[in-house]
Amino acid sequence: MRKIQKSFVVVCLIVCLIVFVCLACCMGNDGCEGRGTTQQSASGAKQAQLSEIPKNSRGYTTEQQNIMDRIRVTTDTTKVLWIHLIALDGKIIRRMPIRCKATSSGKRLEATQAASSNQYGMNYPRAWEGGYETNELIQPDGTYGHSDSYIYWFDPQGRYHQWGTAGGLGYFLTDYPIDLQSPIDEITGMYNVQEAALKWQRQQEALFKQQEGQGK
Repeated sequence: MRKIQKSFVVVCLIVCLIVFVCLACCMGNDGCEGRGTTQQSASGAKQAQLSEIPKNSRGYTTEQQNIMDRIRVTTDTTKVLWIHLIALDGKIIRRMPIRCKATSSGKRLEATQAASSNQYGMNYPRAWEGGYETNELIQPDGTYGHSDSYIYWFDPQGRYHQWGTAGGLGYFLTDYPIDLQSPIDEITGMYNVQEAALKWQRQQEALFKQQEGQGK
């Protein structure tokens, strides 16, 4: 009798396990009604299916490549950038060169938020050796904090452009000298390079590289 009871219990456990597995598979199966199905509007339009995102010859997506290229431009210690300061009414206030990078006031060398492993139940990295724990993440450029909102892009020639607002002004940042009031290429719409300013920029970058070499 005990053997029959044990066998019955084992059979019940096996059946329960099979039912559990089937339910789990059904919940993750696109074919189950109401679960994972493609949405369809009243007009008959269906939700687009995400296909594999193309990658370049280096194995990166366009977003990944853009981010890496921007880091390359904005962390070059020998680079000269150009900024146009623009009033909110569109008037160009001034154009000037920038050494290496323009920095937002929200960027810092230290974290400002402390976190306790006792409070949150997990270990956070320390802001510095022997310092306090923090839940802030250090950025690829070695700083904490955040930048003001902006967008950036590279033209077909690989030249950097950044547009944003800061301190009540608009600005346009490039890694080559242009004048927003100068003629542009009628076919592409890209601004023409100011050759005299470009020559000065290359001289300054060569000087920076020489100074960097002496500092090593």
